[in-house]
Amino acid sequence: MDKQFRPWHCLNLRRDRRVAFAAFHKVVLPMLGVCLGCGAYAEARVSCPAIEVSAVADAPTDSARSAARNDGTTIPLTRTPLVTGADITGASTSQTADQWSLNVTVTDEAAKRVHDFTAQHIGGTMALLVDGKVQGTPKIVGAVTAKKFLIGQFTQADAERLATAIRNDCRR
Repeated sequence: MDKQFRPWHCLNLRRDRRVAFAAFHKVVLPMLGVCLGCGAYAEARVSCPAIEVSAVADAPTDSARSAARNDGTTIPLTRTPLVTGADITGASTSQTADQWSLNVTVTDEAAKRVHDFTAQHIGGTMALLVDGKVQGTPKIVGAVTAKKFLIGQFTQADAERLATAIRNDCRR
């Protein structure tokens, strides 16, 4: 009877440590890895840039809104944009001289809206906005038939960050 009671009564410290060590590695370390991974992923995510193509209003009115240029001045825009972020299907970057540009591709419907507007407003001005700031105001010299817009004068890092954000995070 003494032999039956002894193994249950006495503890083997070496075996108990192995159980605790194994439990630590199988439970705690994966949880720690997941928590650290989530924090790193949240910091690495880039928010979707708000990109739009709008018409510049002839005069500031109650039906128009304004947008800031890089030099601090503001320009009046029409209330409804021609192209929004929801119309964008792709993005890439390109370099002209020492300036980098963001090239965005839009849906067929958005391209048709821009084509129709530019055909009727030759001589007018459009505004290309990224995150609410005017990046360019091209003059309309003819009807735009392309599905790709060049938005420009970024640093290489900013252009690539915007293109990557649009390609990876902004698909709807």
